[in-house]
Amino acid sequence: MADSYDCAVIGGGLAGLSAALTLQEKGADVVLLEASNRVGGRVATDEISGFLCDRGFQLINSKYPSLVALDVVREIEFIPAPRIIEVGVGNRRHVIGDPRTVPLSVFDSATGTIPEKLNLLRLIFTKPAKNASLGQLLEVVGRTYERTLRPFLEGVFLTDPHEVDATYGISTIRSFINGSPGLPRLGVGQLPMALAKRVHNLKLHTRVERFSHSLIETSQGDFFAKKIIIATDAATATQLLDIGDGTSMAGCITWYHTSEINPSGTGHLIVDGQRRGPVINSVVISDISPSYAPPGAHLISTTTPLNTTESEVRRHLALLWLSDTRDWPLIAKYEIPSALPLHYVGKPLSQPLKISEQIFIAGDHRAVPSQQGALFTGKLAAELAFH
Repeated sequence: MADSYDCAVIGGGLAGLSAALTLQEKGADVVLLEASNRVGGRVATDEISGFLCDRGFQLINSKYPSLVALDVVREIEFIPAPRIIEVGVGNRRHVIGDPRTVPLSVFDSATGTIPEKLNLLRLIFTKPAKNASLGQLLEVVGRTYERTLRPFLEGVFLTDPHEVDATYGISTIRSFINGSPGLPRLGVGQLPMALAKRVHNLKLHTRVERFSHSLIETSQGDFFAKKIIIATDAATATQLLDIGDGTSMAGCITWYHTSEINPSGTGHLIVDGQRRGPVINSVVISDISPSYAPPGAHLISTTTPLNTTESEVRRHLALLWLSDTRDWPLIAKYEIPSALPLHYVGKPLSQPLKISEQIFIAGDHRAVPSQQGALFTGKLAAELAFH
């Protein structure tokens, strides 16, 4: 006889974990069904030859409201990352960051003039016009935008800022200013693992094939549930629900190389102010958490667009790191065609979480493309399902 529950959550990513934990707190009998052998979805870490490789470069903002409410950061050995980036121009890297931390960066004309930087501060705390793009809003700050903000923000949104809704983009920038980004000592996968330990009824290797009314058919047998929350990726959700979905996704490749000689030593993210190649950003990630690399080695994480060759990456990294990269061993390459939902101008992602009285949906593709968006929609879907 099939097991029966108040609610079944399909998908063990951040949204699904948040939904399951919220339902537990409300006293519901809930089961979390995950098709793979682990939780986390896109938030995952692999151990490869002694190196820790996150599936896509991603930091965790420990001040996201949902993470604060879950009180989970203290469980993952969180290490703050430097809130400083370096901009490659010519044969130099120019440091830029919060003036309270690096006050002299304000005077570095290579990354923009002082009036431009002051104007930027004004724009960040001004309400954008409706249907404006982030690029349109920020391009008025001239060199500061072209050399610093544009290459940095392309790494945040995985698309040109002129394609990004200004209201959403500015809110994201504000979250950086007020946030505290960093990494768990043993990789970003530690975050969903810590949350999963709190889930009472988690079933891995359980792929949902179809459902009808209260019956859920899976690779491990059937389940019954009065309410169902679909917390999968956007493509899987639309297949299960057999509905159309206009969610556009941005893709990228994350490359991991190692070097015996550390090209940085700071943990600063580097971008190219002159856009001389395909690299969106690069960082010696083992400078943030030494556990990412074995003793005597250094791990470099690099993000590029899809359809980029390794020879192109090495040539560009040589310019950015001012190092000979030809002998850097490649540890891992992750091609991620659906890395991030796109928040286009005039086309907000915000979509209803309630499909029917029985079916609900959660995920950052329904709201804000971020860890916060995933966690928040999971909580909200659970509250709608069990009110």
